[in-house]
Formats: sequence, C-alpha cells, structure tokens
Amino acid sequence: DYTDSTEGALLLENSSTNLLTYSEAFDNSYWIKGGSSALGGFTSPKGDLSAFKLVEDSSTGAHFMYRNITSTTVGNDYSASIFVKKGERDYFVLGTQTSQDAYFNLSTGVIKSSAISSKITALSNGYYICSITWTATSTSESIYIYNSEDGLTRNYTGDGTSGVYIYGAMLEANSFSTSYIPTNGSTVQRAAETCN
Repeated sequence: DYTDSTEGALLLENSSTNLLTYSEAFDNSYWIKGGSSALGGFTSPKGDLSAFKLVEDSSTGAHFMYRNITSTTVGNDYSASIFVKKGERDYFVLGTQTSQDAYFNLSTGVIKSSAISSKITALSNGYYICSITWTATSTSESIYIYNSEDGLTRNYTGDGTSGVYIYGAMLEANSFSTSYIPTNGSTVQRAAETCN
C-alpha cells in the first residue's frame, strides 16, 4: 500500500461483515425506492454489466433508495460505502436516516459538503468509492442513496431519465470503510488478514 507515503507497507485488513444482504442487486425489493427506480445492465468497476443506474422519476421531492438495518448497537461506529459514477447527474448523496448527509461531486471527485465524516476515492474507470462514518443513535439504522441536481439539496423536480451509476454497497460496524465484501441474500464476514 503506497497510499500515504513512498514506502510500501502491507495492507492487512481487520475482520468485517457487510450487513447489507443484497449489496449489488439494487432492483431487489430489499432496497426501498422513493421517487426513483434501479435500471440494470451498466458497466461496473469490474468491467462486467452488473452496475445499476439510480434513475429519478419526474416527481418533485427526493429521488432515492434506502435500506434499514435492525441489528445496530447504540454508541458503536458504522461505515457505509458504495461505488458511484456520474451519469446525467454530477452530484450524489450518501446519508443516514437522521439526515447526516455527504454530497459528492462525481465530476471533480471532491466532497461538496458534509454533515458527517466522509471520504471519496477515485478509481481508474470513472467510478469513485464514496463513504461515510457515523455513531449509531438507534438499534435500527439506515443507509440512504440519493441523486442530487445541484449538490445543494436532495429535493428537486426530476426529469424521469437522469441519474448516477451505482455498484457494490456496504455497511459495516467499523470506524472506517474497508474493502468491498459482496453479498447475495445473506451477510458475509471477511476474516482478519495476517502475515507470518
């Protein structure tokens, strides 16, 4: 890992569990939609056609999807992350049910504004990994994914076709986001990495 210096170091990750049981199937009813739909068949960070487009409808309001997790612990830190690529919309919002939102500019790769600890990491194929971290205040926490027209608000009148591309959502009981753990119908735990 050469991310933080010119000296290489082993990047050994801690054990973690993706609490989202359908991390890629955004068209599944597991993901609750509001003012939006999930359209499949788009190029993912892997290069296959497993990414989705979060398409806004033509209503006035928020255009989003979310998932609630009912096994969180009050006072513990949680991190959510997702791969996102700009479409017709340049801005994307990742947040919690208590409106702790982070606005990401997918054209410039910067965080436009944030009411929560957040991070954006560029990949080489137009995708970014957007992540947030917060402390749970409830035993039931939610991750929200929004389109944004201007990077200032979640609420606007949609045009029925615009959106952003999404892939690989993750929610973990960590104070920082780790590498993506795919799921398909159940939670998945990654064992801690060691070097001998």
